[in-house]
Amino acid sequence: MMLIKTHFIDVCLRKMQIGGQSSLAGPVINYNDLYFRIIISVTAAHIIVTIGEDYSFFQLLVKWDYYRSLLFSAVIAFILVNLVYWVIRHLDRKYDWKLYPLPRLGLQFVLALFLPAIAAFILAFLYFRAFGYDIRHTWYLRYDYPVIVALIFMLNIYYLAFYFFRKWQIAEEMATNASPAVVSVPKEKNVLIVSKGAQNIPLPVSSVAYIFHDGGYNFIRTFEQGEFFIAETLDVVQQQLSEKQFFRVNRQMLVNFTACQHFELLEYGKLELIVKPPFKEPVIISQKRAKAFKDWMER
Repeated sequence: MMLIKTHFIDVCLRKMQIGGQSSLAGPVINYNDLYFRIIISVTAAHIIVTIGEDYSFFQLLVKWDYYRSLLFSAVIAFILVNLVYWVIRHLDRKYDWKLYPLPRLGLQFVLALFLPAIAAFILAFLYFRAFGYDIRHTWYLRYDYPVIVALIFMLNIYYLAFYFFRKWQIAEEMATNASPAVVSVPKEKNVLIVSKGAQNIPLPVSSVAYIFHDGGYNFIRTFEQGEFFIAETLDVVQQQLSEKQFFRVNRQMLVNFTACQHFELLEYGKLELIVKPPFKEPVIISQKRAKAFKDWMER
């Protein structure tokens, strides 16, 4: 069943993918929360089963109907919780919150909230049908179903908070680990290790057009217009590259000489560099760096 759900999610993502691009925002978050999913499923099942009951908790413990209802409700809840989990895992790989906030928000609503809500109704319908009840003639839609939708919404909020917390932890770890590397890394590497989704890829330096900082992360764009995440800071990467081939045009970008098309003079002695492939924003070189850049271009 998980394979069917995963295939369905992949099909939806391929059809709704914006411009055919994938999220390249760095390491995929590994939630490792199986026990949490089990506990939240059982807890949610207990809440649903006990809604509207006149019995106390201890009175329910001696009733067989309580355990039967709890078991079936927990199974349904676990299926729904894992559906949300698998959707979010796939969205994390393709639509990072920082890079694609609006597409991610829309896909999150459709695939991680609306879809599980529909699945909850279908599973409950089959459950009642198996015991000879018509779901329309029960209190489920009036009392239980709104609670289930609210729990699915809260589960989405949990994973959103977990996602940004883990991203913050990863950024802190990168900053800590990068500090001593500025002195010790070798210069003029021929290959850089980059990431795309969950894959670590050796990328030839000769294919790098420029390296830039965006949204708290660092990325490489190649001459073929591919984009990759790189864990090291720009300071560390600059230490690894040839000073003749790469220039730090500003705090956010390192540029390959081959990627420089031309530059234009701006006011106050600044320069605007035109690169290929084109960058999404103007590449501005400050007055302080302008002379060094011109000398580098005339090498």
